[in-house]
Amino acid sequence: MSSVIRKKVHKKFRLGGYTLKVEALDEVLAFLSHFEGAEDEALQLLLDELQDQSLKSSILDKEPVHRVVSQLLEAEAAADLDEIPNSISSSLSLRIIDAFIVPKFQYDPVKKVFNEHMGRIPIHGVASSKITLYRDRFLLLLQRLSRDPYFSRPVFDTEMSQYGSCEISPIQSLIGLTGRRWIMGVICQLEDGHFYLEDLTAAVEINLSNAKITTGFFSENTIVLAEGEMLVDGIFQVKTCGFPPLEDREKSIAAFPGIDFFGCGTLSKEETVSFFVLPH
Repeated sequence: MSSVIRKKVHKKFRLGGYTLKVEALDEVLAFLSHFEGAEDEALQLLLDELQDQSLKSSILDKEPVHRVVSQLLEAEAAADLDEIPNSISSSLSLRIIDAFIVPKFQYDPVKKVFNEHMGRIPIHGVASSKITLYRDRFLLLLQRLSRDPYFSRPVFDTEMSQYGSCEISPIQSLIGLTGRRWIMGVICQLEDGHFYLEDLTAAVEINLSNAKITTGFFSENTIVLAEGEMLVDGIFQVKTCGFPPLEDREKSIAAFPGIDFFGCGTLSKEETVSFFVLPH
């Protein structure tokens, strides 16, 4: 292989804390020759597998590298036997994504877009990390709910029946309002024996004694949708309560095309077509 690949291999292994002997380097280069055009992914996979091995020394000779290379090539050969025509083309049948390099996205409710977090995220969070976690989770569900035709705001200001549009009202806006409203919030117990629904604007005590509960397991810190009305004593009388509706994968992809949430790359048009013709 070219000197560029050799230098890249040496650099990668040094960053991983290893030193390669000549025989070990030859084994690595022979392994990479099976994955032309995807050398970086193959090299990273080899390093990940080596780090899981019980090595006697950081100076690697031929034997441990050859053992791992053989295992990876056997797995690749076994996957090739199961491959059918017109299947998704991939240089590696298995792609391992490091949990520490998975992209982190935050939803911007003003611009209605996902922004990737480019800074370094510490392993151990601070006190505000818990607040950020719940806020991001709430915004993630709220943006999905806003695309649901039953919970989006009507184009014209018309009175909707119980089977029509059900616009979500912020909890803070319930003050002084009458009639049935839909709200979304986190179930919490701010006082012993008193349950509340809390969103990003406020919290309101709820009465679930006459509520019709849909199927599911509800606990504290669960985000739910609730239909009801505000009573004169400031308690929200819940009539119906359930989880936010699910969204089809195709709709999510269509809403945010080209965003790689997992970090494994996006499929080309040809690969997407081939994926849908595979037997399920």
